[in-house]
Amino acid sequence: MARDIILMTPPYHTGIIEITGKWPPLNLVYLAGHLRKAGHRIEIYDAMTLNHTLDEVGRKLEERRPDVVLIGAFTASINAALDVLALAKKLDSGIVTVLGGVHPTYCYAEILNDHGGIVDYIVRGEGEITSVQLIDALESGGDLREIPGLAYVDEGELVTTTERELVEDLDTLVAAWDLLDWSEYHYRITERRLAVIGSSRGCNHKCSFCSQHNFWQGKYRERSAEAMVSEIEHLYREYGIGMFMFADEYSTYNSQRWEKILDLLIEKNMDVHFSLETRVNDILRDHDILFKYRQAGVIHVYLGVESVHQEILDRFKKELTVEQAKEAIGLLNKAEIITECSFILGSPEETMANIAFTLEQAMDFNPDLAHFLLAMPWPHTEFYHQVKEHIVEFDYSKYHLVHPIIKPIEMTTEELWEQLINCFRVFYVNKYKQYMAEEPGFKRDYMVKSMSIMVEEFFQNNFGPLPIEQR
Repeated sequence: MARDIILMTPPYHTGIIEITGKWPPLNLVYLAGHLRKAGHRIEIYDAMTLNHTLDEVGRKLEERRPDVVLIGAFTASINAALDVLALAKKLDSGIVTVLGGVHPTYCYAEILNDHGGIVDYIVRGEGEITSVQLIDALESGGDLREIPGLAYVDEGELVTTTERELVEDLDTLVAAWDLLDWSEYHYRITERRLAVIGSSRGCNHKCSFCSQHNFWQGKYRERSAEAMVSEIEHLYREYGIGMFMFADEYSTYNSQRWEKILDLLIEKNMDVHFSLETRVNDILRDHDILFKYRQAGVIHVYLGVESVHQEILDRFKKELTVEQAKEAIGLLNKAEIITECSFILGSPEETMANIAFTLEQAMDFNPDLAHFLLAMPWPHTEFYHQVKEHIVEFDYSKYHLVHPIIKPIEMTTEELWEQLINCFRVFYVNKYKQYMAEEPGFKRDYMVKSMSIMVEEFFQNNFGPLPIEQR
């Protein structure tokens, strides 16, 4: 019998991620595709994008009365996700509540021990196949212990089944793009309709602060160039998507496949833009084909720089040098591609002098967009175990990169916060002056719009006003 299933995002907001656009929940698009293919009735309810309150979520659940509520969460949104599942259980204890995502995958014991009454099942790892098998087993009375990738409590016993095998061929994944209300998703900087797409899963690097390597079992898988470009063309022509954001941890890893994607996009000659994240080393590798990036529509690249201190890069296991990071930013700037990177502050050894040097070097690196972010010891990372004795904030909802979680040995958290504000203000006051002095053009217009949005929403919400005359 078909089940009525609602797939949700939690009503969680940081005032950071969402300021430049509304992002479709790619994870739910794939879950919906597979659950619908199995015969179930599916609705995607993107409470985060809709900016719904918990009360509005409650009214939605009462109106819909689903058989199953499935929600995904990362560390900062886990509390909001649990609040939703508590609402569902209060409404009807018979509603099956399912939780997935990176944080639950690793912290399932903590969640089930503390919230077992509201979380029935946790899907660990890749969820498309596990979710279908779970719902089918609940309907047929099958043995849940035989389903890989689950955690749940059975008569007081914490049950964890075997690890789920990853989908071998990503081209076989089913996406339910038609279940999204595309009018909600847009990129504010260029005023284009926005889609989030995935061309690969996993990363073969082991950065100490990141959980993605382990989440994907240390494996890297990729979709074919043909399938990827075909999906982009479908979204462009069917739904009018003009801005695509690659959700991949590492979309450019396979140089042959990546160049083929670029060549196919150039051949299609669609009016589309792309934003992606990649490694410094790949930009250095592709220095002679960056013109293809731009011809294909790549307008914005985020580079994982993280620090201007080589000893910190080595501790983070970034496998790059400070000089390489600076060179890669320069190459992208020369190619007229928007450059974005982050500089992590606030590790236990942080000092005032180190932060001043980071700011000085960030301005010398000259990315278009620089994020001065605070070190986050997500509880499922190697970095957490390295710094846990210095953690002073335990509210997961504040683990969003601009709230002090770690207290440096030689600084107070108040001093760290003040220095973070100073880095943002100094960098962007100078960046605004730089671009206002340039002739109008794509990059200048893009950056002025970006900085206007940041001043109006990011700075105001997190750091206080940045007077117009200072800009």
